[in-house]
Amino acid sequence: MKSIFALALVGMLAWSAPSFAQATNASVLGNYTVTGTETDGTKYDGEGTLAVTMDKSGALELKWDGGKYVGIGQVEGSKLFVGSVAEGKVVIMVMDVKPDGSLEGKWWRRTDAGTKGTEVWKKK
Repeated sequence: MKSIFALALVGMLAWSAPSFAQATNASVLGNYTVTGTETDGTKYDGEGTLAVTMDKSGALELKWDGGKYVGIGQVEGSKLFVGSVAEGKVVIMVMDVKPDGSLEGKWWRRTDAGTKGTEVWKKK
């Protein structure tokens, strides 16, 4: 009877446990379309582009709109952390890696008023 209870418990826990899928730097490589909002909440004008590549050290290199903005990133768990510079100001981003390969998250730019910066990246 104890073994049946233990088996049932293990099965129940396995079925109800959340999926903790781990992304990797390699899993986010590619080209994306980008939509989002500025830190004040206003929407971006149209879609942008983003290319994510890996340099020889294993760090991610990010280039928005053909290199107009550049950054460096690292995946940890299901998050991508990015540091970049935009318009002469330091930017940090925290992006959620979604199961479908898209990324979605928030960004902050030093000295900007507001905390409503967002981006959504969809693989091409």
